[in-house]
Amino acid sequence: WGAKPQSIGRIQSPGARVHSAGFAMCSSVLVVKNTFICVLDDLEAASPCLRTVRAHHRAQSDSIVSPDYLATHSSDLVSNGSEQSDSSKDSRIVTWTHALDAGGVQATAAVAEIVDNVATLAFEPLGSHAVQRALEVATPEEAYRLASGLHGRVVAAAKSVHANSVLQKIIYHVGTRDSTFLACELQGWGRVIGLNASGSGVLCRLLEFSAREPMVVALVDEVLAKDAAALCCHKCGHRVAMSIISNGLERQRSRVIGALLEGGLQRFARHRFAAHVLEHALAQGSVAEVGLLAAALMAQAGAVVSLACHGFGVQIVRGLLDVPQVSKIVRRYLQKAVPKLRKDKYGSALVDELGLQDPEDSWVTAFAAGGA
Repeated sequence: WGAKPQSIGRIQSPGARVHSAGFAMCSSVLVVKNTFICVLDDLEAASPCLRTVRAHHRAQSDSIVSPDYLATHSSDLVSNGSEQSDSSKDSRIVTWTHALDAGGVQATAAVAEIVDNVATLAFEPLGSHAVQRALEVATPEEAYRLASGLHGRVVAAAKSVHANSVLQKIIYHVGTRDSTFLACELQGWGRVIGLNASGSGVLCRLLEFSAREPMVVALVDEVLAKDAAALCCHKCGHRVAMSIISNGLERQRSRVIGALLEGGLQRFARHRFAAHVLEHALAQGSVAEVGLLAAALMAQAGAVVSLACHGFGVQIVRGLLDVPQVSKIVRRYLQKAVPKLRKDKYGSALVDELGLQDPEDSWVTAFAAGGA
């Protein structure tokens, strides 16, 4: 093994076997390993899987498992046992799901078993769906027991890819009074949860169903305590900002809209995420707030036309067209700039959508109609 043998003909790729007539009598095999040609006996030449099976059979014939086999393959044995355990758990979850769909006594029994395991099931892919289905068919008392199973684990569940959906389902089915413990446990984690891909959805559901509850109000205030403009620009936080505008207290909504006004509307109107918040504010804000936003957006000459030629800004222009106070003015600005808008794909699409015509074409059409 140690010495480099003399080459025999052309070196083949690693793992290739070269049978030699000289070794035929001793049933040996030449194998190329790391550019070395090595002589292996029949047992060594077998595949790794075959060697493993042979070693296992030898150990069984001696009524014991060989120490060498255990040392080499103990991790495989553990993983196989784990896979069997996971398969058994998955089949049990599927059985529960079928029982929940069947209803009646079977569903009641399945809910009882899920209640006992909700703390672990909520964090698993199949288990999460089973818990959500149980919440849908459970009685109010059973739903409360399911929710109580996550006491002390709300923060982890809110940040979990799977368990966050269970929390949202709890908020929907359990009711405001019985789901306040969620907001209680999230105190101190508001900003982190608001910027989390999974947790932001939980915060939005709390705002949707329990925005006036003291604990939820405190949680939202915590989210807004830091930079509200940064929240609007965040890929997950902007959804929370939109939910605050729709469902939050008036002072909380004003906090978000004030951050937009102070941070530069033209920049936010062109931002991938903040543009959604601004468009939502134009639709959901108070009359006074919408008036301030519209005036700031249109203050600069040519701002409306410039926004109409931007991928995100064009949505803001559509929002302005829905504001009664400024709709006609915005349309007039766009009418005058039809030739410029026609040169841009976003502007051209908006022109077609509104049915605007080039001023020169309109004059020719009117002249032809008058002449006729």
